[in-house]
Amino acid sequence: MAVMTFELTHGLKVGEKTHLEVGLKELTSGDYIDAQIAAEKVIVQDGKAVAYTSDVLYGLELLVRQVEYIGAVQGPVSVKELRKLHQEDFKLLQEKASELDQLIAKELENRGRP
Repeated sequence: MAVMTFELTHGLKVGEKTHLEVGLKELTSGDYIDAQIAAEKVIVQDGKAVAYTSDVLYGLELLVRQVEYIGAVQGPVSVKELRKLHQEDFKLLQEKASELDQLIAKELENRGRP
């Protein structure tokens, strides 16, 4: 399984320690399923129960599952922990996750080509 590592600028502070190194992993089928379930909400509309999935929540649920670790903090992390990140670090985390996804997609696309 592919793991991408990089450093945060500001880090995730837990207690007195600030963690900078991040490891992002390739998502599994289980990660996609668990994120979908976690992002699904049931509301009552016109007296009927309706299930819907929030795209924003689904994206966050995927991201927390993609984090293998931030320093000594083992993943998956929580959305609450993501909220502690400086906006620059959060943006970097999202960019690197997207970059890893694109690398994996490219590898799959090239598989079997001479």
